Amino acid sequence: MKYQVSPEKGISDFFFSNIITDSSPSHVHSHMEFIYVIKGAVTVTISDKTYSLSEGEAAISMPYEVHSYEYEKDSRAFVLACPPEYLSEYRRMLSGKVFVPPTVKYSDVNRILIENIIDENFEDDLKKKALLYCTVSDFLNSSELADSPVFEYDVYRKAIVYISENFKENITLEKTALYVGVTPFHLSRVLNSNGKRGFSEILNSLRVYEARKLLENKNLPISEIAMEAGFGSIRNFNRIFQKHYGCKPCEIKNSSGNA
Repeated sequence: MKYQVSPEKGISDFFFSNIITDSSPSHVHSHMEFIYVIKGAVTVTISDKTYSLSEGEAAISMPYEVHSYEYEKDSRAFVLACPPEYLSEYRRMLSGKVFVPPTVKYSDVNRILIENIIDENFEDDLKKKALLYCTVSDFLNSSELADSPVFEYDVYRKAIVYISENFKENITLEKTALYVGVTPFHLSRVLNSNGKRGFSEILNSLRVYEARKLLENKNLPISEIAMEAGFGSIRNFNRIFQKHYGCKPCEIKNSSGNA
């Protein structure tokens, strides 16, 4: 999941906001992102720590923090991401910092704002900006600001950035290690430490996530979708997709009406 900022575009192009119901793999970007659980429960991993969110709770990831979401069945969450420039008064205070803990029980004001944003089909940019300020206010009142972690986590973050930006290409552990500036052995150890997922699982998660979006939104042959998502063979794609989602790619394609 990547967000690009262009000065020629309006505010709407800077904000990503939506209702999310599916888990998303580890990703990283230059935006701030927060998630609010509307229904059910979501497990959020930020950096190398995992948090369980229930209805009414929110979590925030700061720029370049690696994060992922795992949804329980029938769960729904509101996600908003935008560049830190929209908090111009607090940008210096927040630069290079993370919230500890990065979770909070949302205030009534924020819940009402989210309801209004959803009712207006995510088109009211002023309310989105108000929500961003109110969210940061909640975190400043309930969490501490700490320096962003470095050392081994920086290796992990750089690797996730590289994989996130190049997963559609023929990348390998060796190519990723070369980009990060460590040996393949060292990178493999970092990626697999503390219960985190290894290189292949991270890469495949991003690829099947991309493939599912294509299956749901584009009327393309499954073989073409597999190649566009970065898979080298349709057989490998089918096997990994079914492992992640518990169904065949053709089932998703048929249910979305793109068959």
